[in-house]
Amino acid sequence: MRLRFWRAILNLVVLAVAVHSVALGIAFLFFPLRVLGLVGWEYSGPVFWLNQAGVFLVILGAGYAAAVRVPAFLGFVVGSKAAAFVFLLASALWVDAPRIVGLLGCGDGLMGLAVAFAFWQVKRAEDG
Repeated sequence: MRLRFWRAILNLVVLAVAVHSVALGIAFLFFPLRVLGLVGWEYSGPVFWLNQAGVFLVILGAGYAAAVRVPAFLGFVVGSKAAAFVFLLASALWVDAPRIVGLLGCGDGLMGLAVAFAFWQVKRAEDG
């Protein structure tokens, strides 16, 4: 019973992370300047790079969703969220990025921790 519960929680968390990435990716594809405006980032350059980020976020989201069926992908989810945390936090501290980017990075870090915690609980339940 406990194992089934934590597997369901793990799948739910992983799918939530996947949906978040896909939704953000779609937003960057279709409304890139509005997305940046929401975080206070004034941008007047070409939208190609923003659209490209959107494509990559959709691809990442698909990879995250695959982790529900392929548990080996869970390390990819946690690792990519850890990388996003470091990159976004560093960008907020040392690069010309809005401070809110650091908070967004903390959100990515929390998503990675949630996946890792749920996976840890699954492993504990499997061990009895």
